[in-house]
Amino acid sequence: MLEESTVAAGPRWSRTGLAVLLVVCATVVPACSNEQVYNAIQQNRQLECQKLPGTQYEECMREFSQPYKDYKRERDELTKDQP
Repeated sequence: MLEESTVAAGPRWSRTGLAVLLVVCATVVPACSNEQVYNAIQQNRQLECQKLPGTQYEECMREFSQPYKDYKRERDELTKDQP
């Protein structure tokens, strides 16, 4: 039987947990798209932002709130001329 102290309050991603997620997505679950991985990483970063005070929190959230479509467009523009 589980003790009350072992029950997590909510989803929290550590670097190790995120690394495991990425490995699982890359090897076991081929249906895990680039967008899903990007969104999982962004969500993890936003959770880390919650630890910051006031304006640092707001700046952090702005930095990690870019939608995948915008990220992909910028990435494609930067890599289109490279061999």
